Amino acid sequence: MRLRRFRPAASKSLVNNSKIDCPVCEISSYQDYASGYHRLAVLLDHPGKEAAASDVESIHRLLVQRDNPIGSLALSDCLFLTAFVRIIGPRRIVEIGTGSGFSAALLALAIQSQRADRHAVTVDTIDTNAEYFGNENLNVGFQIQCLLPDLSNTVRVHAPRESDFITNLAKPDELEIAFVDADHQHPRPLLDVLRLAPYVRGGGWILLHDIRLGSMSGSENAEGSYDVCFGAEWLFNSWPFRKIAGGNIGAIQLPPERKQILPMARKLLRLPFEVRNQRPRHLRSEVRKCFAQLR
Repeated sequence: MRLRRFRPAASKSLVNNSKIDCPVCEISSYQDYASGYHRLAVLLDHPGKEAAASDVESIHRLLVQRDNPIGSLALSDCLFLTAFVRIIGPRRIVEIGTGSGFSAALLALAIQSQRADRHAVTVDTIDTNAEYFGNENLNVGFQIQCLLPDLSNTVRVHAPRESDFITNLAKPDELEIAFVDADHQHPRPLLDVLRLAPYVRGGGWILLHDIRLGSMSGSENAEGSYDVCFGAEWLFNSWPFRKIAGGNIGAIQLPPERKQILPMARKLLRLPFEVRNQRPRHLRSEVRKCFAQLR
């Protein structure tokens, strides 16, 4: 079935209209990590925190060991994500979108580097697929064991599961950070964030990957339409509360009351759906079900 195409310009009035200032803190290289960490710490109201030299060493080791799997984090994404987690210092993170397991390993390492208990579960990662991009020889999360031979038991993979499995993993208002890097087709990122929202405390953060995917990859084809996904980008650009851009990765902060998200979510739901192989009516129903949980 062909994906429904449309010109993003036709939807411009519904996105990019957030009145909130969005500071940029992209960390492009290992050399910039310490200064970028300091800038991010100030933005996150933790000005006294300083980067550890071991952070760069850990990131470099993981990047050297990975097999360049599809959709993996770029260096700047890894630096921002590690710095963010190290500054906030969460006890545990829930991730939506496991893939190869590289990001789960990165998150677990960032948490464990400042925790004494090396056996506690620190990352629960959820994926809708059991196999890695349809490869029957590889399960999602296949890289965790080789990347974290001594810490692989600190990551739990839940697959195949939808993001609503969060109800089995966390209590309301429990989490300080969650990470979404799954299906970027609108409205899937919105649905994932709405499902997570009740379990992330007010003032907590949800990190989003590929917030520039559409703009970076989008080019008109012969039919005057686009073949890329803008779901995460629209969500980040439309977020009306505090947020921080780190290049192709960004963080959005939840408001004190979840129902404050509803006007933005309803507006995004008016955009044409990008999903393929899923019934739009079912997805719309799932999003609206989340609306009721935010009241």
